[in-house]
Amino acid sequence: MKSLQEKNKEKNKLSNEMAVFIVLNTASIQIIPTTVIAIRNSLGSENPTAILFPVWIATTCAAIAAILSVKILIKK
Repeated sequence: MKSLQEKNKEKNKLSNEMAVFIVLNTASIQIIPTTVIAIRNSLGSENPTAILFPVWIATTCAAIAAILSVKILIKK
C-alpha cells in the first residue's frame, strides 16, 4: 500500500489500484481452509477435506463479485 500511495497523485484519496487491492485482500481466496477442516475432523467427519472444492468455488465467486463491484463503482 505504501508503494501504491507513492504513485498516487492525490494523497488524500484512494487510487483505483488501492481500492482494488483492498477489495482483493478482503475477499481473500481460501486455498486450504485449515480451521474448517480441523473442526470437521474433530467432530468425526469421515471426509473432512470434502469441502475444498465448494470453498474454492465460493471464494472465487466472492472475489470476482468484489472485483466487478469495485470496477463498477470506480467508473461512477
